[in-house]
This record gives sequence, C-alpha cells and structure tokens, in this order.
Amino acid sequence: LPTRIVDVGAGDGSENPKLLETRELRAEYVALSHCWGPPESHPLKTTWSNLHSHQSEIPWVAIPKTFQDAISTVRGLGLRYIWIDSLCIVQDDSDEWLRESKRMNSVYQNAVLTLASCHSPDAHTGCYLPRPPMPPSAGLPNFMESSCNAGTLRCSGEENEASVFLALPHQSYRSLSPESSPLAVRAWATQEWLLSRRMVFFTEGSLTWSCKTYTQRETGEKCHNTARNPKWKHIIEHYSIRKLSHWTDRMVALEGLAAELQPLIRGVYRWGIWENGCPDQLFWYAKPSTTPAQPRVRYNPLGAPTWSWVS
Repeated sequence: LPTRIVDVGAGDGSENPKLLETRELRAEYVALSHCWGPPESHPLKTTWSNLHSHQSEIPWVAIPKTFQDAISTVRGLGLRYIWIDSLCIVQDDSDEWLRESKRMNSVYQNAVLTLASCHSPDAHTGCYLPRPPMPPSAGLPNFMESSCNAGTLRCSGEENEASVFLALPHQSYRSLSPESSPLAVRAWATQEWLLSRRMVFFTEGSLTWSCKTYTQRETGEKCHNTARNPKWKHIIEHYSIRKLSHWTDRMVALEGLAAELQPLIRGVYRWGIWENGCPDQLFWYAKPSTTPAQPRVRYNPLGAPTWSWVS
C-alpha cells in the first residue's frame, strides 16, 4: 500500500472515512484520478495542521462531491481503501510531496482499479454526471432462433434465454470520450492512465472500461486508445500539450512513468529523452501557435538543455 490511504469505513456508510498510515498493511485499494480545478475550488487537502484530525475521521460533509462519489463506488465494490492525492500526501510539506510524487508508478500500478472522474472540472462536481437520453431501440425476436449446437447464446430453458436489440449509436457520445475530457488536459493524468492496470472512466455519456489490452464504453462502442499507447514519442506528444499548475512539475509528473519503463527500455533517461532513442527523439519541434505571431521568450525555469523538448 502507499504511505497513506483513505479508509472508506463500513460499506453501509455508517462510518466516516479516515486517513490511515499503512506501514506494513497489505490490502487491495483503488486510486482516484481527478481534476483539481482552479485555486479557488481546490479539493480538500491534508496539511500538517489537519493531519491528526484526518487520521481520526474526515466528516462526510467536508468531503467534496467527486471524492464522495469515488468513496461510494469503493464501498459498493466491497473494498475498503482508496488513494486520493490531495488527502494522502501532506500538501504543505515540499519534501514529502517530492518523495511521494516519485512513487506514483507504484501507487497507480499496484491499485486494483483506478477511477477517473473525467468530465468534472474540479473536485466539487461529482463523478456521476447526467447522461444523454438512451437512443430508441428495437427488439430482434428471431435473431437467436438457432440451436445451441450452432454455437448461439440461446440455450434450452427460459432462464438461459437472451434477447438482442438493435439501437443507433448516440451521436453525442463521440465527443464525451475520456480523451476529450477536462481530465485529459491535466499533465499528471498521463502517467496515471498509463500506469494503471484497470480503469473506469466516468464521463457525461457513460462509463468506459479500460485495461492494458482493451477499452470499451458500456454502450458497446469500442474507444480509441491513444492515451494508453506505450510508444514514448506518442506519450510525449500528448503529455507536452497538457497543462500543469506549476511548470516546475514538468519532469516530476513523468518520473514515475520513466521509472516504470526503465527496465523495458534499458537506457539512460535524461531530460525527457531516452539515450537509446537518439537521434530520433531529438527530432522534435514546437507546433506553431494559432494566435497572431508575437515575439517568443523561452520560459525554462528548470534550466533544461535546449536539445530537450522540456526546454
């Protein structure tokens, strides 16, 4: 388990959640991927001033809606623990934050499931968002008439019978995929999505399931799976256009992923580029801006070398 975890309490909701120091505890847990939103709507945080009280209990009324929905989901799954970054890392301790941020690879990869609140721009909107009305459908009564010996789903006995319906795909679902959501703009979400073994994306249109090999919406439509593409060039293409609250996090937000890929790539990693990927990975360029041309000043607080895209 990570250093700290949120204990969601009893499945019936009779207990308030609380923050738990895991030490040597071993158990299954869920992780949450979510948008923090602007500073004025940041989520509930753990700081040194409230750490002790959070370890005693976190009052339900103090928990933002997105966290409440995630906790309710964990309870419904019969699990006990969830990792939420703003609660499980002491946010006003820079040393702890840096130390824990380098462990993101183990946090998300070891989670039995990651919940992604995709279309909630902050922690106060919730995971369960309104859905478009279901499209009209028509039953196909003779579709399953073949016998079991022919390899169909219909078997003898009414309890084993299946029904098939024909429905038109809902046009509005296409623009509500995880990759077109506010969460997909968040740079930290890059490694959260790539490192997670299994994910459930909460979108406005439906739930979407994703694992290392398959991504599908609950309506039956398969989804484009670019966000889980393991090729480093594709990862950087998507990551570099995403947003960070603090520019200085640009390398830190990838460290967990780089650490996980190190045994596979077996190369030296410097400033966002793998040595054995040169010179190919050096052939990057900045996409031209859509705004009128203005004098550009290089903003490089990390002091990255100019041959790296990080600069």
